[in-house]
Amino acid sequence: MQLDSYTILIACCGLLVIFGAAYVVLWAYDRRSHWLLWWGLPLVFNGVALTLYARAGWQTDFVSIAFGNGARIFALGCMWYAVRLFAGRRPPWGAISALSLLWVALCLYPPFLGSMEARIVGVSVLNAVICALTARELWIDRGDGLHSRLPLAGAFVAYGVLMLVRIAMVPFAPFPFGAGPLDPTWLAVYSWLVVGLAIFATVFFLAMTMERREAEQRSFALSDPLTGLLNRRAFGDFAQRMARRRSGLPDPMALLVLDLDHFKLINDRHGHEVGDRMLKAFADAAEDSVRPTDQLFRMGGEEFCFVLPGTTIDDAILIAERVRRAFESVVIETGQESASTTVSIGIAATSFAVDVPILLAAADAAVYEAKARGRNRVIVAEPSTLLRSQDDTIPLRRRA
Repeated sequence: MQLDSYTILIACCGLLVIFGAAYVVLWAYDRRSHWLLWWGLPLVFNGVALTLYARAGWQTDFVSIAFGNGARIFALGCMWYAVRLFAGRRPPWGAISALSLLWVALCLYPPFLGSMEARIVGVSVLNAVICALTARELWIDRGDGLHSRLPLAGAFVAYGVLMLVRIAMVPFAPFPFGAGPLDPTWLAVYSWLVVGLAIFATVFFLAMTMERREAEQRSFALSDPLTGLLNRRAFGDFAQRMARRRSGLPDPMALLVLDLDHFKLINDRHGHEVGDRMLKAFADAAEDSVRPTDQLFRMGGEEFCFVLPGTTIDDAILIAERVRRAFESVVIETGQESASTTVSIGIAATSFAVDVPILLAAADAAVYEAKARGRNRVIVAEPSTLLRSQDDTIPLRRRA
């Protein structure tokens, strides 16, 4: 079957424009996702620019060669821009413009413009460089839990490799893989490889955006809006994850229950706005006093729970005392006077398999003991309390 190169070109242009337009529409519905616009517009721009190759005599036409390829380089650079924008990093406008202008400048040099081999090598090298930079951007943040990131990076790596293969095939392959006469079959293979990779990358870039939105919503649902700490629902999820582990808790773990002293009096005397500021100040002081691996939860009201993985009882006491002393020095200015309070802390720790609700109940009992002994102190739960059955565990209750 004879393939019409003009039909192949127009079909590829149409696909790029359609996908690009879809991205622009998606951006219109989600204006926060600016990277969608900077990914969609280049696809449209690239699809329109490719039609320059439908001009008669494009092989020697300056407009088709300089601006057609320049537009493709700029469009690929805008995708690099979109990936950096997604990552919250500074856009590489200078580099994108420099690479595009470099191509135009090369085309102003007659020997370069007249050599098909030089043009193919030049545009392929520039495209490969942009692909490598984009793949690097995606690789840097690979630990963020977005599963679409690596397939997207793989698409840019594949396109970069295709450009390097094209360079190697310049001396003997027909156009567009090499500098030989145009061959419709080779053009079809090349076009569908390029467009296929572009569509693959476009789908996974959108998937990565959706994954981030889902992660943000999940984080919002599991976060306390006042303090920024994890909430009771997040603690429940944590307890369920631990319960699913058949081996229980193989490593030492400590659990702290913390309760602000006389918090109701602060609300009654100074108002809830000051009370909210006190809760936020406690969360800030606590975050500064614990380790990055520790998990901090606000269970409700003035009640908090800290999970310290891989922590012995002695280390847990040191951390708890550090939190207590840090909050003891916190003062909230209210205009007329200042407000301050303290925190009572109960600790339960184990080096063997114990369910999280049992640890929580033991630490909760310990914080009651701290209250009974005069508040503003750290009490360690008796080891015997960890032997109670899970049916005997009790939820956190409001304390003064």
